[in-house]
Amino acid sequence: MLARVREDRLLRWSAYGAVPFLWFALALLNPLLLLFPPLTTFAIWKAMHYGIVARHDPVEEPDLF
Repeated sequence: MLARVREDRLLRWSAYGAVPFLWFALALLNPLLLLFPPLTTFAIWKAMHYGIVARHDPVEEPDLF
């Protein structure tokens, strides 16, 4: 099944599109799950602010002309 999902782009993006709906369905059971994405984002932002997590340097564009 996993190999089929990796090969079929439409099936893969359909699964990606279903994630928010599944997340909100689980949040109906436990509303504290709604706090997880913003808290995770805040934690990563703070870690980058204090230098715990470093960003990767941007990829340089090659000269085409």
